[in-house]
Amino acid sequence: MIKPLHPTPATARRVLLSGAALAILLAASVPAVAGTCAGLKVTASALNVRSGAGTGYAVVGTVNSGETYITTGSTSGAWKKIWFNNYARWIHASSYTQAVNVSCGKVTASTLNVRSGPGTGYGIVGTAPSGSTWSVIGSSGSWRKVWYASQARWMHGSYLDQNGTAPSIGLSGVTINGGAASTTSRYVRVKFGYNTSTPTHYRISHSSTFSGASWKSYSGTTVDFTLSSGGGSKRVYMQLKNSAGRLSNVTSDTITYNPSTTASGYRINRDAFFSRLRYHFGSLNQSQVDGINYLLNNIEKDTRPAIANQTVWMRQIAYMWATTKHEVANTYQPITEYSNTHCVNYDGGCRYKGRGYVQLTHLYNYRKMSPITGQDLVTYPERALWPNVAYTVMSYGMHYGSFTGRKLGDYVYAGHTDYYNARRVVNGTDRASLLAGYATKFQDIMERSTQKL
Repeated sequence: MIKPLHPTPATARRVLLSGAALAILLAASVPAVAGTCAGLKVTASALNVRSGAGTGYAVVGTVNSGETYITTGSTSGAWKKIWFNNYARWIHASSYTQAVNVSCGKVTASTLNVRSGPGTGYGIVGTAPSGSTWSVIGSSGSWRKVWYASQARWMHGSYLDQNGTAPSIGLSGVTINGGAASTTSRYVRVKFGYNTSTPTHYRISHSSTFSGASWKSYSGTTVDFTLSSGGGSKRVYMQLKNSAGRLSNVTSDTITYNPSTTASGYRINRDAFFSRLRYHFGSLNQSQVDGINYLLNNIEKDTRPAIANQTVWMRQIAYMWATTKHEVANTYQPITEYSNTHCVNYDGGCRYKGRGYVQLTHLYNYRKMSPITGQDLVTYPERALWPNVAYTVMSYGMHYGSFTGRKLGDYVYAGHTDYYNARRVVNGTDRASLLAGYATKFQDIMERSTQKL
């Protein structure tokens, strides 16, 4: 008869099984289904493992071609931290490894002995700390074979959790453009939900195997994606990963791409745009973000002049951004002129005070823009605050010279950019230097975020 062990919790964690018979007895507690983690496969013939993220740190070992390890989630540039021995160590991952999904197990004991073979009769060659996660490459009964310090070593599966390797993560509710059936743009927004644990990364692709797709840092439940060229039904697949490397299920959605012949011909990458905008002008509140996104969507669809030359297009749009920022007091929303100090002298008086993105003023301008916008702005001047009307007023007026007789193309054209005098398109040279400075920054933003369709 086999006498069962009843060690204290600390002893249970530190002492492995005393014999093959007891290993068989405990085998029933070993998970039968392995968890899956995001790992790295070594592609170099030999790769140095270091104590820190850089070549200035000491070499503490090497890993060899074909070996697989689990990352801790810590990165520093091209360097990634992996579970290597009884410590997490660093490798230069970008050129010498490839991302793979591997069977994995997480140590649940406070310290787990690592042995040279699948049994307590084999020598102890190291230990693995609680919470460390290992690439499982084989098994023998209740024992699991792992890569440990570049050697195939063994851990007992009773203390290596393969079902609940890490907090699980579920992906749900993937929709493209809010569930729209079709789109005329290759550039879409994909929204998703998750449960159990918060993702740290996502990947998205037309391929169900994510061939060629890379993991990107999670920053919110809506992301940009570029559909493949050519019209037709497009299926987009998505997957999440959490801080412990646990992968979610794969979920997809479809949308029909109907290429439009009326788009501007350019796409503005939202992540790049907002990143550079914050660099130049600081943080944004949600109202500003919403206003900017609305403008971005309209700019991409705008078919007014200067769309053939990308440089000219970006610079004219940069000046439109500068004008908007100034005229709406940095809100990026259509606003009404603050006071009645000046409007008493306008044609039509304060009923036709400044409204919109460029502060449309005077009865004659409201009358001029009515057929352009399709709205009776003379009878209903407040409609100049409607975002779609305000955008049309700004774009048409600046491109075609409706405000002052001067148009953007007079000051920004191929081989010539005069942001100072471009102010004459809207309001003489009032604050011309200020807006020229804004436009220079927006030019940088546009150049770093604009893509040709």
